[in-house]
Amino acid sequence: MDANWQTLVEDIMTGMRDWRTAHPKATFAEIEAAVDERLNVLRARMLEQAALASAATTITAGERPACPSCGAQLEGRGQQERTLITQGDQEVHLRRSYTVCPVCATGLFPPG
Repeated sequence: MDANWQTLVEDIMTGMRDWRTAHPKATFAEIEAAVDERLNVLRARMLEQAALASAATTITAGERPACPSCGAQLEGRGQQERTLITQGDQEVHLRRSYTVCPVCATGLFPPG
């Protein structure tokens, strides 16, 4: 993750430097908006990569977690993608194991 994050930070810095060169008379509010736009992208990618690096993304064979609603053992339904919207309207895509409760039909992506 560190190398990916370093590359993202360098891209953001270069992009911001280029933006500032192209907008030499930008107001403080415009500069702030440009910084926030770039940092929101960085934040979303860091969240995505950190979440996907979690061991909680996959239910291992034989593992049968309990339903948080009724306590029954959940059944695996394979890997599925979930898209979340984070700060700055940035999408975060998480591919994880998906489980369903056979009793109350609650669906669950693992935390992490």
